[in-house]
Amino acid sequence: MKTKTFKLILFLIAIQMGAIQTMYSQENSITGHVVDESNIPVSGVTVMIKDTRIGVQTDFDGNYSIKANPGQVLLFSYLGMRTEEVTVGASKTIHVILYEDAEALNEVVVTAMGIERADRTLGYGVSTVKSADFDVARETDVLQALQGKVSGVQITGQGGGIGASTKITVRGMTRISGSNNPLWVIDGVPISDANDFTSSRTTGSIDYGNRAQDINPDDIESLTVLKGASAAALYGSRASNGVIVVTTKKGKGKATVSYSSTIRFDNPLRLPDFQNTFGPGDYGVYNEAEGDNLQEVGAGWGARISEGGTYTDYAGNVQTFQSYPDLQKDFYELGSTNIHSFAISGVSDKGQNDYRFSTSYTSKEGIIPGSSLEKLNLGLKSGAQLYDNLKSSFSINYVNSSIEGAVAQGGNDPNILMSVINTLPRTTDINVFTPWISEDGEEQLAPVDADGTNNPYWIVHENQRTSDTERFFGNVNLDYQPVKHLSVLGRVGYDTYNTTHFSNKHKGTIGLLEGNYTENHISRNELTLDFLTTYNNVFGDFDFKIMGGAQWNQREWSTIGNQGISLTIPELFDPGNVETNVPWKNYAKTRIFGVFSDLTLTYKTWLTLNASARNDWSSTLPEGGNSYFYPSVALSFVFTDAFKIDSNILNYGKLRGNWANVGSDTGAYQLDFLYSPQSTWYGQFSTSGTFPFDGQLAFSGPNTLPNVNLKPENQANYELGIELGLLKNRVTIDATYYKNVTTDQIISLLVPASTGYSSAMTNIGEISNTGFELEIGAKIIRYKGFVWNLNYNFSTNETIIDDLGEGIDKYTMASAFNGLVVGAEEGQSIGIYGNRFARAVDENGNTIEDQILVNSNGLRYEGDNERLGDITPDFTMGLTSVFRYKGWSLSTTFDWKEGGVLYSQTVSSLRTSGLAKETAVDRETLFVDPNTYMVNEDGTYSENTIAIPSVQQYWSNYSASRIHESNTFDATYIKWRELGLAYTFNKEQLNNSPFKSLRIGVQGRNLGIFNTSIPHIDPETNLFGSGSNGGAIEYNGVPSTSSVGFNVQVKF
Repeated sequence: MKTKTFKLILFLIAIQMGAIQTMYSQENSITGHVVDESNIPVSGVTVMIKDTRIGVQTDFDGNYSIKANPGQVLLFSYLGMRTEEVTVGASKTIHVILYEDAEALNEVVVTAMGIERADRTLGYGVSTVKSADFDVARETDVLQALQGKVSGVQITGQGGGIGASTKITVRGMTRISGSNNPLWVIDGVPISDANDFTSSRTTGSIDYGNRAQDINPDDIESLTVLKGASAAALYGSRASNGVIVVTTKKGKGKATVSYSSTIRFDNPLRLPDFQNTFGPGDYGVYNEAEGDNLQEVGAGWGARISEGGTYTDYAGNVQTFQSYPDLQKDFYELGSTNIHSFAISGVSDKGQNDYRFSTSYTSKEGIIPGSSLEKLNLGLKSGAQLYDNLKSSFSINYVNSSIEGAVAQGGNDPNILMSVINTLPRTTDINVFTPWISEDGEEQLAPVDADGTNNPYWIVHENQRTSDTERFFGNVNLDYQPVKHLSVLGRVGYDTYNTTHFSNKHKGTIGLLEGNYTENHISRNELTLDFLTTYNNVFGDFDFKIMGGAQWNQREWSTIGNQGISLTIPELFDPGNVETNVPWKNYAKTRIFGVFSDLTLTYKTWLTLNASARNDWSSTLPEGGNSYFYPSVALSFVFTDAFKIDSNILNYGKLRGNWANVGSDTGAYQLDFLYSPQSTWYGQFSTSGTFPFDGQLAFSGPNTLPNVNLKPENQANYELGIELGLLKNRVTIDATYYKNVTTDQIISLLVPASTGYSSAMTNIGEISNTGFELEIGAKIIRYKGFVWNLNYNFSTNETIIDDLGEGIDKYTMASAFNGLVVGAEEGQSIGIYGNRFARAVDENGNTIEDQILVNSNGLRYEGDNERLGDITPDFTMGLTSVFRYKGWSLSTTFDWKEGGVLYSQTVSSLRTSGLAKETAVDRETLFVDPNTYMVNEDGTYSENTIAIPSVQQYWSNYSASRIHESNTFDATYIKWRELGLAYTFNKEQLNNSPFKSLRIGVQGRNLGIFNTSIPHIDPETNLFGSGSNGGAIEYNGVPSTSSVGFNVQVKF
């Protein structure tokens, strides 16, 4: 099957390339400028030759130039304005005035299956980001560029580690088990956005990023977020979490060569606020004569540094106490990002064929020493009119990326860098850790603690963490029109990548003195076949369009790897150089076959009814129960057209509503009793061994009891919306209310060990999402060439666990440390649960929230494990301002997240070690912990009157990692996402140059954090990565980065 498909693709590509022509007719060069009714130049106007694909766009001064013959018709179009048609005559200069018009608010949106529909006919809400939005402050990760610009989505970065992943959810989490990530679709074909971790998040989580990072932002023409089930119904069960539809650029107009270069420099956005008054020690004392040493005392609980004295540093040298306030800054390096993009595009054969070839090279040096990322993107996209009724297109993309120095988060691993860097005494000169390795390459120098903590430079330079990925994805399309009004589309899409993750502990690593290595090879392949028939016709006042088709999708995943334990020869990472090998191999294949239909009926352009239906057959569900049907219906009513309303205030108004139902399946092989061959066995008292043993093989059974009666999950979606254009469409409003209800969740429940299994698959539960979204666009000022546009978005979503099934109080979705979990509890939203301070209780056993208890030493202590707060915000907002004057453009975006909570282990470590700034306040004062209570001998409570024994003991108890409440904070913040200032040269300025256009600019990303109550860290972080349902927990995370730089874009 693969061989035949590959040959078919090659055959179609060969036909395609043979059809492309490079000879151009000798048309006249038509020039001119386009202005609005206020005589302000309009940039970005599309100027097309009618009935061809030849076109250009106006520059920032409204100027254009296009080759056309007399008698041809030029179309001038721009969103929100009436399209003008001008016939080319003898004159070579054509100036045009465009007038605003409510009916022109008819942007084309790419929806399911790559279908283009006019925005006014949609009965559901979508959000679209254009290519220009990605240029303001260029990002290597397309998701990072969306932050603050789209309503209804929550995007969270994972910190400043090189190549770290970005998590996105659309309209909240719809399931408590399984994926909540949206489906990614490029040019109508699904691709993978997997996040392949190679280790436990609680034992050294290494985040190598998610595969959406492979997309080249410079290739994107538009990105549309389909939020509701109705918008995504035609994509089937995989679209139940929303769909991100990417349309890539294609050739337009005459041959153009474009080049873009971006150089930026990165620094940590926020570092902890350290105290620089007190040195290492305990209870105000550090005395090596009495046996004190840096490894056994508190990092910041000693005497005042100004009192002087000497100590022995980590390299064994005697040093005089002095403060190094820039200790952490000196460890981090100046990061850099270089992005170079090149493209050739155009049309040939009088617009019958188009082509675009692009390449982009990204080089990134991280702020962590020794960390880097390199990525090469190659893309080719072409379309050809083979015959009058047959056209074809194809695109192919190649990605090669490499990461070095990925950083581990979490705990219980000697490679957790941040737990070392953030807890060094303030008297530490970072240079004491260099050199970090002996000349013979076998011994670690200057370890922080020979019993447990490594030299930080040893971690980053000797313990490798690398990832190498090679990927191809693309598609081939044939569009045939056998008769008028009828078209048939066939499409083949393919996505494949191979990734190798490697990590090691060098021989001599404290915690693993004999060293080890782990190598994991991961492969994913996805093949999609689409067949779509469309009939479109007009009958009187009715525009009728019906589509029907089928889709076949197959996904394969495999992994093979080995962990080699105890190296014989350092730096030789080979199975033959270790005492013990622990190999593994796994494989999964899933298939979905679906048939679907879609009907769109429009009456007089102001009333549109859309109905769709799909039926899927999934290989992951029981035979006889693997078929599930889901319909949708949507209505759009442009009431300003229906009632002929066109006042000075209201120019455009649309009501919309929809209902949809989407099914969903589960992972591969959840129905079968799978037995896997084993290579090792474990026994106490050194009785471990390997298989085969005495010639016998061994197999292990599943830990989860399969369920042959599984049903598909089901999601019902309801949505209402209104769109308004006010003041001659200078103000646009798009508001949406929605509710999603997901039932029959497929989850794995814990079962008694006496069953022989740890869990069992079942269908239970109901989860609902209710939300409101608002997008406002405003043209604030348009005066004498000065333009100020404002875009605002607001989103709120409430996720409630309506039902967990009989006998289930709480379901654990993700686990961290010391009882800290992300959990789902009936009647509540998804939250984090951890240990709180002990509290008083009334006579009925109810907790008295404002009466926190202290022990006999006046110190707070651990209470019950209870809910600490929501993992999702109350609302999010984004605000983008764009100012333009002639060739100048200034754009800035702010992102506001309000509510939710975040647990920070970094804060816990800083406070308990005495290094946080607040721990130095009144260090010698023994105070009574305010608003706390004592337990009297008779069991009653009274206000606390016991002074703390020491400030060190106070903070060691108050912020201990076993008491999660004290390290959990309101997660509210406002972040200055991006700022870009650019100048575009006009044609007169470029008259004597080889350039068609030239744009230069300065830009910055993540420039500041405001309005946050979380101390010491950037609140935008997450231990669990993009592939998990966990969130709201930070555990030794890498600081996020702020960057500034410049960009040059030129066309020839």
